[in-house]
Amino acid sequence: MDKIGFVGLGIMGKPMCHNLLKAGFDVTFYARRQEVIDEMLEAGATYVSSSKGVAEATDIVVTIVTADTEVREVILGENGVLEGASQGKLIVDMSTISPMTIREVAEIAKKKGVNVVDAPVSGGDTGAISGTLTIIAGGTKEDFDRCAGIFKAMGKEENIFHVGAVGVGQTVKITNQFIGGITMVAISEALTLGKKAGADPEVMRQVISVSTGNSRLFEARVADYLLTGDFTPGFMLDLMKKDIGIGVEMGRALNVPVPIGAAAYQMYAAASSLGAGAEDFSAVCRAIEKLTGVRLSG
Repeated sequence: MDKIGFVGLGIMGKPMCHNLLKAGFDVTFYARRQEVIDEMLEAGATYVSSSKGVAEATDIVVTIVTADTEVREVILGENGVLEGASQGKLIVDMSTISPMTIREVAEIAKKKGVNVVDAPVSGGDTGAISGTLTIIAGGTKEDFDRCAGIFKAMGKEENIFHVGAVGVGQTVKITNQFIGGITMVAISEALTLGKKAGADPEVMRQVISVSTGNSRLFEARVADYLLTGDFTPGFMLDLMKKDIGIGVEMGRALNVPVPIGAAAYQMYAAASSLGAGAEDFSAVCRAIEKLTGVRLSG
C-alpha cells in the first residue's frame, strides 16, 4: 500500500484526510494551524514541517487548496511538494483550478519523473465528511488505477470518474460549476421576480419542486437557504465566483462565447462586494435583492 501525503487541510481537505486514515492508509501531512495539527495527530497521522517533507516521506501526495496561486506555491514553490518528490512518485491535486495551470504543473513535474493527476471533487463539505464525493480525475489510466484505493476512501465508488488526460478533470469540473453557478443565479432571480409580483416564495417553492423548474440545486438551496436567510456555507460564494471566473477565462482563451456565464460571474462579484463572499454561494441572491429591494426571507 502506497504511503499517502496530504497538504491542504481546510474545510474539504481535513475530512478527506480523516477518511483516508479510517480506510487504513499511512498518512503524513503538513498544516499551518496548530488546532489542525493536533486533531490530525490524534487521529493517527504523522506531521512534518513542510510540503517538501510530505513528498519525501510518501509515495502519493494529495493536495487540495484554494486556487491556482496556492497550487503553484504548494507544489512548485520553495519547500514545495516537487522539491521533495523523486522519480516514480505521484502528485494528485484535488483543488479546482484552471486546466492550463495543472497542465503547466504536470509538465514541470514530468522533468523530475513525477506524474500528476488532477482530481477535483464535487459534493461540498458534507460529501467530504461522509466520504461520498464525486471525483473527476484526469491523467493516465495507470495513474488513475494507482489512486483507486484513496479515491474510494474519499468518494462514492460509482461517482469516481476517469475523464481523460491531465487537465480534463478540471475542464469537466468547471463545466459543472458553470451549470450550478448559473442555475443558482436563475433561481434567485426568478423567485425575487415572483415575490415582487405578489407570489409567496414558499408557495412558489412547493409548485416548482414538482414542476419542470425543479433541480437538485433548487431542492438543496431554496428551503434551507434562500427562504431562511441562513447562508452558513456549504460552498463559499467567493469560491463559486473563482470557478465561474475560470470558465469565463477558458472561453476567452478558446474563443468560445460564454455570455450567460459572464453575466453570472458579475452577479457573484456584486454579491461578494456586498459582503457575502464567505457565505454560501446561494447568497448570490443578495445582489438581486439589493437591486430590487425585495428580500426572499421574511
